[in-house]
Amino acid sequence: MKISKLIALVLAAALLATLFAGCKSNPLKPYAGTYLGQTEKLVGDDTVEAIDYKLVLADDGTGTHSRDGLTLKITWTLDGENFTMQETFLGMGLDYTGTLKADGSLVIYNGDPTDDWTYIFTYAKQ
Repeated sequence: MKISKLIALVLAAALLATLFAGCKSNPLKPYAGTYLGQTEKLVGDDTVEAIDYKLVLADDGTGTHSRDGLTLKITWTLDGENFTMQETFLGMGLDYTGTLKADGSLVIYNGDPTDDWTYIFTYAKQ
């Protein structure tokens, strides 16, 4: 009877080790959180304005963007430091690209970063 308990224990330990080895960490988790807007400016203009925007990133790639009196649903991805986000408003999507660094600094563009009419938004993680 002791041998069967020992075998059962070894099998259970092996099963647990296999399960834990198969678990993958979530690469978005360290970046999830609340980011407060710092500045906004047009690419072709040196005028910088303070903004009262809030971006909440969930570790499942969803979140919300609160700006201009609205709270909009978003989806986001991260590839290295390359950040992409799509904001949904009235069934239409607005795409953003930018950079999210490990220190919590986030810079996003709502268009082509070389176009003078593209806005640049900066955020800091809280």
